[in-house]
Amino acid sequence: MGAARNRYNRRVRVGVVLVVFSLLTSSALATAQQDGPVYVVEAGDTLFSISQIFGTPVEQLAEANNIEDPSAIFPGQTLVIPGYPGLAGTLQFDPVRYGETLGSLALRYGLGEDQLGQLNRVLNPQRLYSGQPLVYLEGAGGMPTSERISTLRGQSMLELSAELGIDSWRLINGNGIEGRRWLVTGELMYAPGDRDVTIALPPEFGSVTVSPESATQGGTLTIQFEGPNQITGRLGDRPLQVIVAGEASALALQGIHALAEPGLVELELMVDDGTRYSQPLLLRAAGYGQEFLQVPPETLDPANTQPEDELIARVVNMVTPEKLWEGKFVYPSTYFETFPSFFGTRRSYNGSGFIYYHTGLDLFGSSSTPVLASARGRVAFSNLLTVRGNATYIDHGWGIYTGYLHQSQSLVEPGEIVTAGQTIGYVGGTGRVTGAHLHWEVWVGGVPVDPLNWIQAEFP
Repeated sequence: MGAARNRYNRRVRVGVVLVVFSLLTSSALATAQQDGPVYVVEAGDTLFSISQIFGTPVEQLAEANNIEDPSAIFPGQTLVIPGYPGLAGTLQFDPVRYGETLGSLALRYGLGEDQLGQLNRVLNPQRLYSGQPLVYLEGAGGMPTSERISTLRGQSMLELSAELGIDSWRLINGNGIEGRRWLVTGELMYAPGDRDVTIALPPEFGSVTVSPESATQGGTLTIQFEGPNQITGRLGDRPLQVIVAGEASALALQGIHALAEPGLVELELMVDDGTRYSQPLLLRAAGYGQEFLQVPPETLDPANTQPEDELIARVVNMVTPEKLWEGKFVYPSTYFETFPSFFGTRRSYNGSGFIYYHTGLDLFGSSSTPVLASARGRVAFSNLLTVRGNATYIDHGWGIYTGYLHQSQSLVEPGEIVTAGQTIGYVGGTGRVTGAHLHWEVWVGGVPVDPLNWIQAEFP
């Protein structure tokens, strides 16, 4: 009995030692897995989307966090992000704004350019693009606001800091120039002030704001300028229609074509003295669907479509400097709970390939259904066309137009001022149609865009 008890006690002691060893080993492994920066999961995140942002394979991310089911992550969960040796803290990300560079962003987030480049796996520091997801370490410091100053000949760091009335250490660290005592003549520096330090545009441009930071097929881009100089520009191969909105302010509203190639598109700006600045914007695909339609053959004949397209292009590319509309646009019909066809849908006509797309939003209706003006404006065109049928186009100013196609009849004439919600015609089945409906278009900067955006949001 005593021998058995001794054997039992030995087994218990060995078991306790093994459990303790196992706990210590697990703790050590857990600690090892916590090395490196972390990211706090937000609503809507997936392991795949997180892996895309941080450039880490899903498998590596799952392994580093002992995740067996990649779909089981939840908001508030803390994930270790592997692949960033020597860095620690909580990772966040924001989209890069137009005019931001790796150097200016390093100042904002209190990191060296090398560190910020490492976090974002930047291959070309000179080509950050607007809309690019930028990864940074939360709470690293930096100089979020500043004023830009230009150094004088022979000026030292000590002299400059004394002139500005700030600590030289803060000036040195805020500009990332440790180890230097003297400055280059005319060198641009940043000192505490009211300007946003992250925008590195040349001073001649003043302030430029691009909203949203990235573009989407069928979307509307708003570019606002505040500064002393007249600015012109182009997005890709399309000139911007810049409107003077005040003594020192201007803006451009530009539509993004539904067939534009996803990727990077160049936004180039130029001021009146010839100074240029260019930076790419991210252009995202909108994920449009497809549909097959049978339509009258004459509405596909280039002999009819080409001159009609050229006529409408001349109408919608005229820019009225006066803004005639206010607030969000309203639906041009009382039937807007469902839609027979959405903007951007790729179309096959009469068995063709999907070489066409839907330039507007279709709404249900019959010949007794009134067509309503979406916003205040001036009638720019109203006539019967082969493809568009009875068509009315309204100029709302600043390069914004709406089109109302396939009407049974139009009640307005060119030059007439209409108000939002006013009856301007009746739904019909004229032109390239498969049945009675209203085809409604919104044109921005000479490009048709998704009308639902103008219902849901106010521009600019």
